[in-house]
Amino acid sequence: MNFNFDYTEKRVIMSIFFCVAFIIANLTTVKIMEIPYIHMQAPAGVLIYPLVYVLTNVIAEVYGEKIAQRTIMLGLIADILFVFMTVLQIYLPSPIYYTGDPSLAFVFTQTPRILLFAYISYLVGNLVNARLTTIVNRGTKNLRIKNWLVVAVSEFIDDTIMVTGCYLGLVPLVDMIIIIFSTFIISLVWITVAQPFIAKLVAWAQKDAPEIATT
Repeated sequence: MNFNFDYTEKRVIMSIFFCVAFIIANLTTVKIMEIPYIHMQAPAGVLIYPLVYVLTNVIAEVYGEKIAQRTIMLGLIADILFVFMTVLQIYLPSPIYYTGDPSLAFVFTQTPRILLFAYISYLVGNLVNARLTTIVNRGTKNLRIKNWLVVAVSEFIDDTIMVTGCYLGLVPLVDMIIIIFSTFIISLVWITVAQPFIAKLVAWAQKDAPEIATT
């Protein structure tokens, strides 16, 4: 099997991982995890969701802001299809011996409010990420630090919109702020550890790039 992908194929690969990461993040957000010893609570989706921002950042840096915007919309469409199909299968009738419907409903049923703010935060955060990435990459100095800051700012915007929209009026304000910062801190650790790999991913994607990249 040939793994020597060309410039366009690499974009397709990153787009696939982008969509899959977004879908997994929304699916696993149903689980609220608590980190031992420090008692930080956050949706389990935070374990993979930063990858969405990393890939947005890389795609915008290598292929341009317009391609990043298209990828963001593609991820949204893919997740809407996923949600539609999972909700549909819940309401399809099952034979009397099948006992898995309650478990499926618990995992796959999401309230309209959660979905609404998940999509709003996703679009706002990722579009800001793509815009800021384009701006900071106009220069040549300290690009990795600048891109780390871009991902961090975008993640914070996303986390704030998502948690505020989903929990405002349902949980105490102090707890809501704790969830926002817990999610943000985990994301910050994630993207910090990933920095060396991000640089390699950018170098891999830019290899054999044409003189004028499609934007």
